[in-house]
Amino acid sequence: MRIAILETIVMPAGHEVEFDRILVDELKRQGHEPVFFVPEHFPFKVDYKAAIEYLDGGEVVTYAGAGKLKKLFLGLLREKRRRAWFDSACKKAREGHCDAIIVPTATYRYLKALRDSELKDSPVPVYFVFHGINPKEQPKFEKQARLVEKYPQIRLKVITLRNDFANSGLKNMDLIPPPVYKPQDLPLNKKPDFTPPIKLGFFGQFRKEKNLGFFLDAFVKARFAVPVKLIVQGATAKPEDGELFEKYAREYGRYPNIAFWHKNLIGKEWQEALLGVDAIMMPYAAERYRYHWGAMLFTAIGFYKPFLSSPELNPEVLAKYKIGMAVDLSSVDSFAKQLERFVDDLVTNSKKYRSGLEAANEEYSHERLIKNILDA
Repeated sequence: MRIAILETIVMPAGHEVEFDRILVDELKRQGHEPVFFVPEHFPFKVDYKAAIEYLDGGEVVTYAGAGKLKKLFLGLLREKRRRAWFDSACKKAREGHCDAIIVPTATYRYLKALRDSELKDSPVPVYFVFHGINPKEQPKFEKQARLVEKYPQIRLKVITLRNDFANSGLKNMDLIPPPVYKPQDLPLNKKPDFTPPIKLGFFGQFRKEKNLGFFLDAFVKARFAVPVKLIVQGATAKPEDGELFEKYAREYGRYPNIAFWHKNLIGKEWQEALLGVDAIMMPYAAERYRYHWGAMLFTAIGFYKPFLSSPELNPEVLAKYKIGMAVDLSSVDSFAKQLERFVDDLVTNSKKYRSGLEAANEEYSHERLIKNILDA
């Protein structure tokens, strides 16, 4: 089948970019032909090696550098253009340009726009993918989901490890597990040996909520039995986040076994960084991580890297697979001791982590993601 990926979000870097790559590569592997439907002049960050068709309705709208009032205006403009993009995508479908459409990153607002567009009556299946629904969003999502139930070609796919919709009665929605992120350009060692010096990595988009200060305090207090190095990489979107990251770099950069990278990592450079460490640190203490799947967590699994994660970060994974530990956030001293135990366990129980990571990769595979999306 020729399957269109209807992408209207400009992403500077990171997991959204890689999610589209998962779709493209796995669709190809399963014998489909992926094609992007995007607004005119869409700024792709990587070459997905897929066909591109441009939608009528204007260029993509971003909030970059906009003040409060301008954001309100841009928000209205984005909603107007989204309806136009949906109309254009439907026109392409009617003209035979695709056999199905995937909207890779949707919110309940997309369903509002859908109802005001021709796409609701699409001649081909349209799959809206939602990357988790939190309790605040859930009533709004369910309301919009019910309003589009009467359109037979519209399917809603919620990526989640929970079932918060047992009583919703929605017949046009499926709950599907997340996919792993894995290296696309470099070889993957599926049987890693964790031999000293152990390299720990703290990666991804940096925000205040990611508990970096707490982690660094614990790391410098820990007394490891073997040599341990730490790499801290942070891509920052807001000035205040960038300033905080630089503050940590100044305070802790004096330790010879800690390196700070304040930059975006994309594509091969991102993969090299992740493959260069033994384990990944994710002490992200935020309640929303119970409902939205942790992209960095599933990167760790896909790269065959054990991890430390906060108790809120998709606890279902550690409940099923012995591939890491939930962080003890009760105190810096407690976490420092846990870091010591984790490193010791990595060195002495490598086989346990290897077998757990292999099983998790099987459950959260790219093959299953595509089959779950396209299964109406």
